[in-house]
Amino acid sequence: MVGRGLLRAGLPLLALAAWPLLGAQAQTPVEENPFVVRAEISSRSPWERSQVLYTVRVFRTAGARRFGRIRRLNDPVLLQGEALIEQLGNDRQYNFRSEDADSLVLERRYALYPQSTGEMLLQPASLQWIGEDFGFRTRSFVPDAGPERIVVRAVPSPPAGRWLAAADVTIWEEFEREPGELVAGEPLIRLLGVRVEGQPARQIPELRPGDGPNFRHFVERARFEDTVTTGGLVGVRRQRAALLALRAGDVVLPPIRLNWWNTTSERWETAELPQRLLQAQAPIGQYVPPPDEAPPEPAGSAGWLAPLLALGWFLTGVAWWTTRRLGAERLVRRRFRSALDRESRRRDALAGPLAALAAACRGNDARQVEKALLAWARAWWSGDAPRDLDELGRRLGEPAETECRRLSAALYGPARSDWNPEVLLRAARRPSSPDKRTEPGESRLPPLWPGSAAESG
Repeated sequence: MVGRGLLRAGLPLLALAAWPLLGAQAQTPVEENPFVVRAEISSRSPWERSQVLYTVRVFRTAGARRFGRIRRLNDPVLLQGEALIEQLGNDRQYNFRSEDADSLVLERRYALYPQSTGEMLLQPASLQWIGEDFGFRTRSFVPDAGPERIVVRAVPSPPAGRWLAAADVTIWEEFEREPGELVAGEPLIRLLGVRVEGQPARQIPELRPGDGPNFRHFVERARFEDTVTTGGLVGVRRQRAALLALRAGDVVLPPIRLNWWNTTSERWETAELPQRLLQAQAPIGQYVPPPDEAPPEPAGSAGWLAPLLALGWFLTGVAWWTTRRLGAERLVRRRFRSALDRESRRRDALAGPLAALAAACRGNDARQVEKALLAWARAWWSGDAPRDLDELGRRLGEPAETECRRLSAALYGPARSDWNPEVLLRAARRPSSPDKRTEPGESRLPPLWPGSAAESG
């Protein structure tokens, strides 16, 4: 009995004595850490909405005493300020040779787009890895070096249009067939393209080709394409437009200009598509003689035939013009009826979400207001609905954009934030046309604001 009592009493003592050894095995000494995390920022004083490249490199020394493998590389987290954070492509792995030792490098790049001026604090990316020590599998985190400080400069007043910060901007146009084959009454497809270095395609402003006294443009939905390069994102926006000449004669296409801020030279520049002069031909069956062409002289007794033929051609032209005019009017009426039908269907689809949004605003329920706003956006932008409050605010514009940010901060921010539900309800009741907002296209990662700490853990 005495021996059993000593054994029972000795077990806790043995456990306490062995605890320091187990703790030493479960923790990873800093000097034995086989990984080194380094970050690089392209600019610490960028302009508002300009691109900032954030590059993370994880070095693993080949001669490390401990074996370790990466479990997860956590994304950087925004601690202060507003910014869109987007990962650029996939991770890269390559060998790096230095004077000390050879290393295997894991590289990941991000593009940051500050949305407000002032100081911005960024929690650097951190590494979670798994090591092996005497049969024990341990999890370890590489300590963070501390928040990165970025000072965002204010936007210079633009000469006209939206603020667009980039390294280079190019505008071009293409035609479905030769522009010289433009025929009055027959549409000619005109493709307008914009290529911007340093911005995603969805941030590129819409090009407005405009109309003239004798021609119209019918613009289709835009298409977007993003490409990852060594200099960051390159966005391309393409817009198809049907050019319709209303009558034969000169068609003067006005120039298209896009003002942008050059982040390299730090000055305003203008990308321009110059004015173009086209000649619209008359449709087949209608001949319009040049002004300097004289009619043939009648010969002999057949002089009465020329006026008769002229009268016949005149009556034919009047009949053709009347037919074309009536056909154009019928086409316009069909388009109006189609537009009215679409508007009616849109109103029916928006009735339920608007009622839910009004009820949530009256109850001042932030969570229900967010849910109702996104449901309304799915009905308004069918097939291309914004996925969060930040994107919805950009489409609605001010003052709804500010209130969307405040509502997002109230829901997901660290501190309490006041917001005005009446502004959001008023913006939903009287929105701009969806065709004048962002059009559908291939989308990349959703913007992270005000920082997704949940994803980085």
